[in-house]
Amino acid sequence: MPEEPRQRRGKKDGESAVKTKEELPINRTPVNQLRHAQARLVVARDRTADLHTAWRNQLFRLSLLVTLICLHALQSPTSSCISDIKDFNAMLSSDEGGSDKPIRGFEVIRLLFGETFCELLGVITAFLLTYFLALCRGAPQNLDHWTYIISSALVPMQLGFFFHSKHLGCLRGYNGFEFDETSEKAKRQFPVVVIYHTIVTFAFWFMKSGMETCEEHLKMATDSLRDCERMDKKIEQKKGMRVKSRKK
Repeated sequence: MPEEPRQRRGKKDGESAVKTKEELPINRTPVNQLRHAQARLVVARDRTADLHTAWRNQLFRLSLLVTLICLHALQSPTSSCISDIKDFNAMLSSDEGGSDKPIRGFEVIRLLFGETFCELLGVITAFLLTYFLALCRGAPQNLDHWTYIISSALVPMQLGFFFHSKHLGCLRGYNGFEFDETSEKAKRQFPVVVIYHTIVTFAFWFMKSGMETCEEHLKMATDSLRDCERMDKKIEQKKGMRVKSRKK
């Protein structure tokens, strides 16, 4: 008596094993495998697109912070230049017999613009990158957009001006005005926006190459699936023609 259920179970297991063996070749056909691969590649592409969207949003938030840092960096050369102008005018007022005139009006604006030119370029570059990343939040943009191109053109100018004048002081060599280059306060800060521009460039290049790879793999799977389906149709047509010829 106890042996009969065991035999029945063995029969059921054998039947299920036969069924699975019969089903495996159907599920493992090249067409089905390519369809599963295509579905997985579509999911991977969508996940990559979602990840890139999150990266662009994070870069946009960082651009706002970089813009604030650039605006704050603009205060240092401005205050330094104004302080030098005040000292120069005070020196002239104490020296009544001198022939030099105090700095006023348009000359002050010219000196301020020349001293803060590097920082102004940084602020403009930061605004352009922020606008570019804001556009990318709605739809992905390529690096050939005019905002990114202009910001890229401003980076070499900013670096050139920074290495040309690493120290602050708008009156350096102006009518014998003395300038202390050993002071730590007189050193110009390296433009942060140049580093951020490099980060944005590499991030967009990496995202573009990643999406191109996903699209390329998906295209290869789609083409292979199309070719296999065509081959299956041709084989079925040939089989149908053979059956008809035998019936005749």
